Amino acid sequence: MKILFQGDSITEWNRDKSDPDDLGNGYVSVTAKLLETMYPDLEFTFVNRGISGDRTRELLKRWQQDTIDVQPDIMTLMIGVNDCWRRYDMDDPTPVEEYEQNLRTLLDDVKANTNAKLLMIEPFLVHEDIELWREDFDLKLRAYRRVAREYADAYLPMDGLMAMMCVEKEPSYWSMDGIHLAEPGIEEMGMYVAECLMRFIEDPEHV
Repeated sequence: MKILFQGDSITEWNRDKSDPDDLGNGYVSVTAKLLETMYPDLEFTFVNRGISGDRTRELLKRWQQDTIDVQPDIMTLMIGVNDCWRRYDMDDPTPVEEYEQNLRTLLDDVKANTNAKLLMIEPFLVHEDIELWREDFDLKLRAYRRVAREYADAYLPMDGLMAMMCVEKEPSYWSMDGIHLAEPGIEEMGMYVAECLMRFIEDPEHV
């Protein structure tokens, strides 16, 4: 069973891009280890193709090689925080209409050219000191959810889960900068993703 993880730096997480088998040391690695432990009799191939800094427009440029050509049985997608962030750090916004259309183009390609089951993981913000981003971010989050209703076989509401987690403990416990996860956040997200992927593994026809 081949599982592809696609996205930006939160997915990439220091993976060695010269080694196609390297999973990095973020939530992807945690998820892979959990699934291997839970299903010791299954043969998994895990593929991490997250790239730091990517927006949806960068994904479009590498989608054929890094997604379609991989031909996964299951794939996860989390993308969007950089579509928001570039507005604030580089004055280079991605209009929400472009963001949504890019997502649809990417996922139309997946549906047409692979048999992959799709888990969409929503992007998230954690710290209060970047709450001003919400004006832009929440519009994109609503677009992501609209697309997920049409394309996703399963959905992980990570922004909502992070909000819940930040009631349990201070935001800084989970994230270093409001975007990238600290070790406890990595472990927690890895468990959430693994739980979602279990549905595909145990009952692939009824997810």
